[in-house]
Amino acid sequence: MTDQTKILAMHPEMHTLFPNKPDRWEFIDTSEDIDQVISNNGHAVEILLSASIEKLDKDMLGRFPNLKMIASISAGFSNIDLDECKARSIKVTNSPGMNSGDVADVAVTMMTSLLLKIPQNHDYVMSDSWVTKAGPLRHSLRGMSVGIVGLGSIGREVVKRLEPFGVELKWWGPRKKENVELPYVASLDDLAEQSRGLIICCRPDQSTYHLINESLLNRLGSDGILVNVSRGSVVDEPALIAALKSRSIGGAGLDVFDPEPTSGSRWTDVPNAILSPHQGGSTYQTLFAQAQLVQNNIENFLDERPLLSSVL
Repeated sequence: MTDQTKILAMHPEMHTLFPNKPDRWEFIDTSEDIDQVISNNGHAVEILLSASIEKLDKDMLGRFPNLKMIASISAGFSNIDLDECKARSIKVTNSPGMNSGDVADVAVTMMTSLLLKIPQNHDYVMSDSWVTKAGPLRHSLRGMSVGIVGLGSIGREVVKRLEPFGVELKWWGPRKKENVELPYVASLDDLAEQSRGLIICCRPDQSTYHLINESLLNRLGSDGILVNVSRGSVVDEPALIAALKSRSIGGAGLDVFDPEPTSGSRWTDVPNAILSPHQGGSTYQTLFAQAQLVQNNIENFLDERPLLSSVL
């Protein structure tokens, strides 16, 4: 290692999360286009700061021949080619569980807003329909069935927030968990058929690619609400858009898309959708806490001490 370690933050403003960075860190200037920055400086980069959005596959990692560590400010690391990192002895860390509550806040807010028909009521007022006809009725949340796909740290936080509403909660995952009192449904198809709302917060990997497809959306039905705070790849997005346009499902709340960033024109004529730009876990409090963990991991790496949240 040189006296100053060359660090590249893959997002222009990420360096601002480290107001007290150690003197031995040297951030590479990212005021130019990031692709140009990598072309000009990739050979010098020793540590990458990632946010789980950019694709760090073998080709991208090949642009950093002297890379020694990837420190992700996010919990997810499905964007990183771990096999390539292992082959090149590149250390990988993440920031697990720190934003679960924030993501759950967004998921539950989207779900309850859609179940309570808030977007439709807003449109009803804005279109001046209120002066010409009676307002739309809705069902009570109490006793309504909501299914959770994936009961990890985010899923458990979702449960805490939904229970006070009096909804009937169930969940599905690839396997049962011990010491979980929440009713487990044996198949995702059955969970969709039994649920008025479905919140997706499972781990994104090859096994969950397009887990939510046309067939499952049909099982959710015309009154069903889908919320996705996992990753965009878990949902077949064209099938979801078609279902919303045909009103074969009741609505959708999305904080994640495939690809990202999504285009506004893709959603212009899509009804009953609440969209958020992958900001579910991005709060001041959480981002700075995650950045502190990243800083501690990097410092431990440079000092050859054990990493605090090692993926690889």
